Amino acid sequence: GLGSRHFDGEGISAKRMPVIEAGVVRNLYVDTYYGRKLGLAPTTGGGSNRVIGLGDKNLAELIAEAGTGLYVTNWLGGNSDPTTGDFSLGLRGHLIENGKIGAPVGEMNVTGNLAAIFKSLIAVGNDPYPYSSLRAPTLMFENVQFSGT
Repeated sequence: GLGSRHFDGEGISAKRMPVIEAGVVRNLYVDTYYGRKLGLAPTTGGGSNRVIGLGDKNLAELIAEAGTGLYVTNWLGGNSDPTTGDFSLGLRGHLIENGKIGAPVGEMNVTGNLAAIFKSLIAVGNDPYPYSSLRAPTLMFENVQFSGT
């Protein structure tokens, strides 16, 4: 796929390496420096071609199922703390009204904690964007708080 490589930046051979399976952490990215410090065998300095398992609904079905909500189409930057998982991101998208895409919205923000927000994941689409090294489908969350206009 796009972004594929045979070796990472440290020369570690690329291989299939599930990070999370059925909600359980199975592998970690461990480079050679931290592998030595922690007494762990190195796995890779970073991922390529990350793939998220697909659900069984397309975007239209997820929007219809949502009823009312916000469909995020673009991230406008923001910040995050990789230690705590706290984040704040700007976004743009469309309102979802009566199960259909409605008026556009922009300059909104979403803040929260990555671990907490993924606990509210309720559906995964079957529609990954094919032209990226991150094969991520539409994700649907409940009870996410947005602010802005």
